[in-house]
Amino acid sequence: MCVLLDMYEERGIEKGIAQGEARGIAKGISQGISQGIEEINALYQCLLADNRMEDIQKAIMDTDYQKELLQEYGIGE
Repeated sequence: MCVLLDMYEERGIEKGIAQGEARGIAKGISQGISQGIEEINALYQCLLADNRMEDIQKAIMDTDYQKELLQEYGIGE
């Protein structure tokens, strides 16, 4: 009987760990998305303040250029 209880306990622990990992991953993804949005908004605020409208248009279409601008302004480092 103890072996059966141990087996159920082990399965419960494994299930709890898996659920905890899934929640942690989901929370990490959500935080990453929020951080990315904040960084892009900060970039566009800087570009607007510097009257760099063409750069905003280009950054919207070209993610590599967007990354260059983020580096230029020191955002997200």
